[in-house]
Amino acid sequence: MRAFAPGFHLYAVAPGEWRLAEPGERFQRLAMADERLADLAEALASGADITTLGPDAAALEQILVDRGAFTLPQTTVAPPRRVRIAGDGPVASALRSILSAQVGLIREASSDETVDAIVSIDAWYRDAHWVQLAARGVPLHRCHSDGTALYIGPFSAGPGAAGYGDYRGRRRAASPLVVELDALWAHLDTKPPEPLSASPGMAAIAAALIASDLFAWSAGEPVPHRTTEVELRADGTIHRHPVLPLPHVTAL
Repeated sequence: MRAFAPGFHLYAVAPGEWRLAEPGERFQRLAMADERLADLAEALASGADITTLGPDAAALEQILVDRGAFTLPQTTVAPPRRVRIAGDGPVASALRSILSAQVGLIREASSDETVDAIVSIDAWYRDAHWVQLAARGVPLHRCHSDGTALYIGPFSAGPGAAGYGDYRGRRRAASPLVVELDALWAHLDTKPPEPLSASPGMAAIAAALIASDLFAWSAGEPVPHRTTEVELRADGTIHRHPVLPLPHVTAL
């Protein structure tokens, strides 16, 4: 059934005067007899194909198609993606609630299943753990805390995405104290994992950011944070840091 895309609305503003409203507060005037346009609008609202209702109906249909007013029909239904959530705490719980509310898109995988992606939610930076997870060759999303802030992503899924190796390399290259950074990461690797602690609000925001990436990836759409690390501060502000993939160097 055909339906209007989000943000598109067809409506009368006065007798004989109609508008097509588009996202971003863009408006198109439609000139057609009021009763005729009302009948066609009703047919459109019911999901009917109006191209067979006359030349004027076909012209209106073409206008709407050209403006991108219709959602594209979904021809196939893909099986849900299998995602393993590695970690516990409020962020993991909030993420599980969001994913479970959208039935058929993503399914949380059991520990012994082959997975399509992994989400690692950790109380601190876990370099060796993430190196091991990245080596599995499936998309990896991450969330960890540093002080009172949470750091989310990038999600290594989709064309041009930054993997953990890219993120790690850029962190080390940008550090003025790389020896100290390596020593800190080595120390944190020795600590046993703990649930990531976060306030309910921060947990909800962090989970929503992760879920937005997972849903886009599962639908085959561009992943919002495939080259972005999100810093979520305790005051609720969000700061985005670009993380571009490292260039591949070919030996001569």
